[in-house]
Amino acid sequence: MTIEQGQQAQFPDAEFNDAEGQAHDLRRAAANGPLLLGIYKSSCASSKQMFPFLERLNQRHTADGLTVLGISQDSANITRSFARRYGITFPLLLEGDDYPVSRAFDIMATPSVFLIEPGGNVAYATMGFMKPALDALGNAVADTLEKPHQALVTADDSDVPLFVPG
Repeated sequence: MTIEQGQQAQFPDAEFNDAEGQAHDLRRAAANGPLLLGIYKSSCASSKQMFPFLERLNQRHTADGLTVLGISQDSANITRSFARRYGITFPLLLEGDDYPVSRAFDIMATPSVFLIEPGGNVAYATMGFMKPALDALGNAVADTLEKPHQALVTADDSDVPLFVPG
């Protein structure tokens, strides 16, 4: 069963390299402050819509202590191309062929996004892409950081579809 809000995150016992070769430890990242974790595949239409909004949260809240990490189900070259194409500046970690993070979180589809509190509790979880639900994600991040709510979706996002099947 997919890890849901209120459950403990299950991290694999491994470090993961990002597309640039830098090692990252998910447990350590979560222990240092809230972690927003997005698992995706670059060929997934829903992931292409979701990740620019995760980047928006990254830009908005990194200074507040939020860590945003992507978990890529693709090769390093495809991952770097995805980051360039969608303006992603946060680390995109390479999951590898055995999909240990996807298996640990028992995801059913991409993108799957988890907001994890420092104690490992999942404060928010969502799957797929539905534009109306994005503000709930932004509000969950703000609540975790004890910051005021701020719309994640703006008037500039009028070209973003309401729903994208995964």
